[in-house]
Amino acid sequence: MLITPAFTPVLKHGRVRPCSPYKRKYLEIKSLDGQMITRYQKTMINITKYRLEYKKKEKVFYVWADEEVVCSICGCKDMTRKGRRKRLVIMPSGKIRVLKIRRLKCKNCKKIHHELPDIIVPYKLHNSQTIEEIINGADEAICCEESTINRIKAWWLTIKLYIESVKASLEFKYGITFSSESKLPEIVRALVNRHLWPGTRSAWESK
Repeated sequence: MLITPAFTPVLKHGRVRPCSPYKRKYLEIKSLDGQMITRYQKTMINITKYRLEYKKKEKVFYVWADEEVVCSICGCKDMTRKGRRKRLVIMPSGKIRVLKIRRLKCKNCKKIHHELPDIIVPYKLHNSQTIEEIINGADEAICCEESTINRIKAWWLTIKLYIESVKASLEFKYGITFSSESKLPEIVRALVNRHLWPGTRSAWESK
């Protein structure tokens, strides 16, 4: 685990460049839960209402949101489009689907977000249905290598501990509660849209 100050931007290839105090004001942003983050940290928005439009020429699916998107950092609803990026998703059949997701910039905090449909679990190639079946033990018919299944199960054990640690905060601040019947996309959406998903915060870096 690597803990870095909120004013220290982490660059590519693991290199860290300390930031001088006079630049902190520009780099730091205050999130909805009062945490200070930097503009270099990755942020996301999770959506449940969307359309997939297949572009035959490019062989990709364009993701179009059918719901209002809100900045997960400051709560602003005024977002501008800053292009798209490709995202690979492995479907339950084992087929790879290429999505083109939007990059949105918040006009208030200036942070750029990746807009993820709920079939995507952040930082995972397999879609949410596959991952949910694996963590529920229904992995007999999953088109996955055994090593991948074992890695996902190990990842879930770690994530469960983290979810338990932020559950009280979610309930107190946002009125969000999870039960034993809560689906994975529901949990992902709650954490991602409050900037609480592990990997988007400076105090947590996944292995």
